[in-house]
Amino acid sequence: MIFDKKTPTTQGSGGSFSGATTFMWDDAAKGEKVMYRIPRNIIWNDNVVVREDEYAVFFRDGKVLTVLDRAGRFGLSSLNIPVLTELQRKITGTQPVAEVYYLQRRELQGKFGTTEALTFRDQDFGMIRLRIFGQFAYKVVNPIQFITQFVGTSGFSESDQVVSWLKEAIIMQLNDALGELKKKSQVSALDLPAYLDELGEILLSKSESKVAEYGLKVMRIVGLNINFPEDVQKAIDTRSGIGALGLSDQKQKEAFMAFQAGNAMRDAAKQEGGAAGAGAGAGVGIGAGMGLGMMMASQLGQTMQQPQQAARTPGIKCPSCGSDVPSGSKFCTNCGGKIGGGTPCPKCKADVPSGSKFCPACGTKIATNCPKCNAELQPGAKFCPSCGEKIE
Repeated sequence: MIFDKKTPTTQGSGGSFSGATTFMWDDAAKGEKVMYRIPRNIIWNDNVVVREDEYAVFFRDGKVLTVLDRAGRFGLSSLNIPVLTELQRKITGTQPVAEVYYLQRRELQGKFGTTEALTFRDQDFGMIRLRIFGQFAYKVVNPIQFITQFVGTSGFSESDQVVSWLKEAIIMQLNDALGELKKKSQVSALDLPAYLDELGEILLSKSESKVAEYGLKVMRIVGLNINFPEDVQKAIDTRSGIGALGLSDQKQKEAFMAFQAGNAMRDAAKQEGGAAGAGAGAGVGIGAGMGLGMMMASQLGQTMQQPQQAARTPGIKCPSCGSDVPSGSKFCTNCGGKIGGGTPCPKCKADVPSGSKFCPACGTKIATNCPKCNAELQPGAKFCPSCGEKIE
């Protein structure tokens, strides 16, 4: 078979023809389609136009006869390819010679998503169901394998059939990719959004080996997005709310376990009692919610009350600035002045702060009166502050 760039004559080696038909893949119809079949089988003297971004594959009786992989306008005028020698002896006139399939050579885009949720075992939420969506890029790298596998073996004739197969092939690797990621990095459901790039790389590696035998190559997988079920999303929001309280890891786990237990009790009540159980479940859910709220409020209250309790601790007055200072303090928490240093109690020898009328340790009266004007004197005074009388 000779494919040349000249317009074929109406007279061919197999007989006389009234004219020639030219076939090409309309650019406007290509889009992201990977394959296009010429509507009818070609016959002698037909023309096939091949562009830079295309392969033209000639296929007959389950076999690929030849592939045109260079651009040009090719006319089917005579047979000189060994694989077609036998056909030349049998085909005359306007009998069909072969089917022709166009394949795109450039990189194509597609989207995928799980129709059924995938099961994921999580350390916090138990068994949960995930839906994963994303985008992929692929291209035909071996046109002979592609046509043999999809057209010859699977019987595909439409581009959409190939793309659907490719999507399923990628989705089938998702479970393995999730399992490998979890085993490798100990990832929980809460961590998954931070590992989407790594998950994409694992999925790409597994998908490449799966589709290689079909003459395809998955170039990259991007835009992964994970959707959690509504109840799991609510649980994640609750866990985030608990974490915002600033509790310790242990307290967070205890609070979240209480939340999970309440949900489990509510679900069990719904299953056991129908309508009555639903009412009981609602009560359990309310009770669990109140219990969780009380636990969270208690933890938050304790955190906020700690500095307040310290401030209310009974103490003494600072002799320098008059601020309240906890008992036993050596220095004022406000001005830094030294606490103490007053007159020793005459009875128990305890340190009596300046200005005290009684000993804080034994209760003995400390203050005395001026012998002249009877004004109250401070412990250790040498002169009366009212009349100036010298105190012996």
